[in-house]
Amino acid sequence: MEQLTPEGPLLCIDTSIPVGSVAVVDPARPDDAHVRTGPNARAEKLFVEIESLLAECGLRPVDLGAVAVAAGPGSFTGLRIAASTAKTLAWTLGIPLFAADSLLCQAARAADTGPPVCAAFDAGRGEFYAACYRWSDPGRKPEQLLAPGAWGLESLCRLLEPLAAGSGLILLGQGYLSAREQFDKRLGDRLRPVDEALHGPDAGALGRLVLAAAQSYLVREINAFEPDYIRIGQTGLRLSR
Repeated sequence: MEQLTPEGPLLCIDTSIPVGSVAVVDPARPDDAHVRTGPNARAEKLFVEIESLLAECGLRPVDLGAVAVAAGPGSFTGLRIAASTAKTLAWTLGIPLFAADSLLCQAARAADTGPPVCAAFDAGRGEFYAACYRWSDPGRKPEQLLAPGAWGLESLCRLLEPLAAGSGLILLGQGYLSAREQFDKRLGDRLRPVDEALHGPDAGALGRLVLAAAQSYLVREINAFEPDYIRIGQTGLRLSR
């Protein structure tokens, strides 16, 4: 299959957790992204932050070649607004829309050929959204070892233990940080240390994922696209998968 590469800068949006991130990624230099991460990149100020980032890069919306969005799981409001913004831009500008799992975007911050990488977000009510991946080549789509879902800490740790056999496991994300002591006690030396900065979001990681395997993340019907909430709000309901 012919590789689909955006014909211009790729705007990336990730507001899956309370700290948001937006980025402009040049397809020719994916490792040199212009990234803004922090409270101002949250959903409520998303359009303003995007306009400011584009201006900083000397770009107008019409200069964009594609839009990419982190598609969940995560904050219901953050995912909804990010998806609506990405769909509006892609449809209005007539450019492709790409979407990748939010947990995969987080895990991709530590993409390497080393141990499996698990990402975890706080899902509320003592649960965590989590997924786990292994990269045989950082420049390609990873193998999914644990599909995105929501679990309590003990249940999640039982799932991660066999994945950590041998080379150990990297555990990233805001969910891990919110219960670091419990995760460390439960998984012990199976966890591999990483730079603290990798626990935060980086929309540039979304861009690198898309550019490595664009066909895999292309949204075929922009108007029909919806995020993967896993649970809707705080009702505790889980979508069928």
